[in-house]
Amino acid sequence: MTDGRPILLLVGDETSDHGGWARLRIERRYRLLSVPTRDGGQAVVPSGARGVVTFHEAAADRALSFAESAGLPTAALRTVVCRRAAGTCGSMPSGESAPDTALTAVVVSVVMDGMPSPLFVARPEGHAGDSGYIVEAADPLLRCESVTGAVRAAHQELGIRGGLTATEIHVTGRGVGRQTACPRVDGLLGTNPLLRAGSLATGIDYPLVWADLAAGIEPDLTPRRNSAAAVRFTGSRSELALTAADLDVDQLPGGVWEVHLIAPGDTTSQRGSAPQAVFAVAVGEDAAACRRALDLLPGTLRLRHRQQPMDTDERNQRRTHA
Repeated sequence: MTDGRPILLLVGDETSDHGGWARLRIERRYRLLSVPTRDGGQAVVPSGARGVVTFHEAAADRALSFAESAGLPTAALRTVVCRRAAGTCGSMPSGESAPDTALTAVVVSVVMDGMPSPLFVARPEGHAGDSGYIVEAADPLLRCESVTGAVRAAHQELGIRGGLTATEIHVTGRGVGRQTACPRVDGLLGTNPLLRAGSLATGIDYPLVWADLAAGIEPDLTPRRNSAAAVRFTGSRSELALTAADLDVDQLPGGVWEVHLIAPGDTTSQRGSAPQAVFAVAVGEDAAACRRALDLLPGTLRLRHRQQPMDTDERNQRRTHA
């Protein structure tokens, strides 16, 4: 039986797709096919291929080069490759009243034909060695013209034409003295943890949005949910190496959606490999509910560590200051 789904060519491995989430979503509409090669290693573009994707940032340059040579859409991949380095944009004064006097957030946008459309806001959180983001579908920053205007100006200044982007936002002051600055804009792959939280909070299928952009198709951006979601990474302290982690699934707090053990190289842990971090996702009616669920998660984890070996310079430095 012929598979009628259009083909997306996959460059590189899938090690950054925790739990295979992005692939499962994309394959609802597309058939993912690793780039075939002839004898001698020459890549072949099969009939029916609509675009090129990669699940790993290290392969983005190779994926972009292949898409260019094959005459397939390149805008989304080009944004990822070109925005690895931080871009600096000027502040934009605003007379609006601010929901917060000072904050840092990340605005995720879809960009088509050079026009960014903000989709959701991710608020960074970090404490006690953890780091992560919380997304609320109804975040008030989405309704602040100074913020959306700064996002549009940043994309125009940097010449970003397409793809999914994450714009870092800094808002300071209030009233006529309020300023919004965008010091950094990054391109996102469909496996980015921000998109996992955004999908669960809004109901928009962001890996599928990313795949549509790679194929040059206008994506469906209709929200189907109005809730909150959070992602959190828990890693080892610098002087300790995580050697094993056990999860008591029966005791997982309500609201914890999924938990992954991450092995070296930012890959999903395989049998026999020592995990280096724990990646958890929570869903709730608001940010506070997500936070409560993730705060309870350590009680279901049993982590074992060993002392990290010190290099010669570090040992000498400790002896000098002893």
